[in-house]
Amino acid sequence: MPTDTLRPARVTGPDGFALHTVVSGDGDRVLVGLHGGPGGAGGDYLKPLHRLASPTRKVVTFDQLGTGRSDTPPADYAWTLAAAVADVDAVRRACGAEQIDLLGHSYGGMLALQYTLDHPDRVGRLVLSNTTASSARITLDAIAQLSTLMPPAKACAAVTADALGEHSSPDYLEAVAKWLGRYGTADEAGVAALTAEALEPGPAGHGLWGDRLWFANGAVRGWDVEPRLGEITAPTLVIHGGSDMSSPESNRALAHGICHAEWLTMNNNSHDMFEAGNVAAYLVIIREFLNAWEQ
Repeated sequence: MPTDTLRPARVTGPDGFALHTVVSGDGDRVLVGLHGGPGGAGGDYLKPLHRLASPTRKVVTFDQLGTGRSDTPPADYAWTLAAAVADVDAVRRACGAEQIDLLGHSYGGMLALQYTLDHPDRVGRLVLSNTTASSARITLDAIAQLSTLMPPAKACAAVTADALGEHSSPDYLEAVAKWLGRYGTADEAGVAALTAEALEPGPAGHGLWGDRLWFANGAVRGWDVEPRLGEITAPTLVIHGGSDMSSPESNRALAHGICHAEWLTMNNNSHDMFEAGNVAAYLVIIREFLNAWEQ
């Protein structure tokens, strides 16, 4: 469906804040896309998902609270994953859908997992893209990946600087750029933007993840649903890049933990599936999965 048919709308979440949503397509089938972060610029990068819209499938993306064109709550707002889940359900209700297909990318996959566990009857099919079931795995994956990019002393210095909040450290800044350039994006022009967002994720990022890059010390500190993956009964696709900050080990845990989940690695991709060189093949896979691999 042409992206010039996108329809902006505002949805009010349960806390009274407005969420900027974008809707395309029509029909009873609804795909909701959840962007990564947490925090950052919001969901504009998910715009290619709207190519999956049709007269029988509605596609909805939205800027999560505190990002993009959605409201930013006051400084004393208590950020919680439960509130983020409630916002997703508000978007579902605004679509008039009893059940949705759900695609979560990066942190959005973490949110999608929590939503599915909290509202199992609301999710028809689930796509977990470039994500994890445990905030601790993000830390472990990053440390392991940094050790392949830098001499041990420099990698250790960078991780230590992050843990101590010394974010002006040259070792830390060098490590962030190398890590994102290798595992975050294959687009050289996008590395600077991704680095800037990683270094300053905004209020949602600080509230949900925290003020460290590789260590969660915000609301999702200690978040771990790996022991509960067996509760998920929705048909699930686990998909990630071959050079992805979401490691094979993290994706293996998802695929092996969710009954009958399908696991696909796009070997020439990094963390960002929505770059121009990646997105066409990615969307074909997502469309076919949502259609239950119909022949």
